[in-house]
Amino acid sequence: MTTWTPTHSCFTTVSRNNNRALRSKVVVAHIQQVLIDVSYTVIQIQSLIKEKLNVDITYGKAWAARKKAVENIYGGWDENFHELPSYIFALQQAKPGTVVQWLHHPYSPSDCSVFKYVFWAFRPSIEAFSFCIHVISIDATHLRGTYKGKLLMAVSKNANNMILPIAYALVD
Repeated sequence: MTTWTPTHSCFTTVSRNNNRALRSKVVVAHIQQVLIDVSYTVIQIQSLIKEKLNVDITYGKAWAARKKAVENIYGGWDENFHELPSYIFALQQAKPGTVVQWLHHPYSPSDCSVFKYVFWAFRPSIEAFSFCIHVISIDATHLRGTYKGKLLMAVSKNANNMILPIAYALVD
């Protein structure tokens, strides 16, 4: 004889609502509007997809979708790196007296200059340095992504003990 039980006790302790067929490009379509704020975290993306689509996504899928959405909005590494000279030129136009020094590899082909470093310092920072403690600290951070390198920054302290950025450099 078979009996019907209205409640089930065979569930595991963890029930998941994940959909392996949900691709990151679908997630990109749903998060593109909110990702204009770049500080939007992967965990916030996971909760947004849970709220909108009622699906749990993995951290890796949310991270991949965030990366694609940021590239769609702000461009990829290649586009941003190619805009660096025009950005530096715009800095010089907006802040007259800005000092900029480019260096390309000396052995690069004549038809294509290979980037080595760019250094820049804003005129107000240069003028304010005369009122600072004459001790310079230099810090660097590694750049991650397609184009490796380092971002260097020289700082000093003014008479009020406040940090003053003096100069910046991108180096290979």
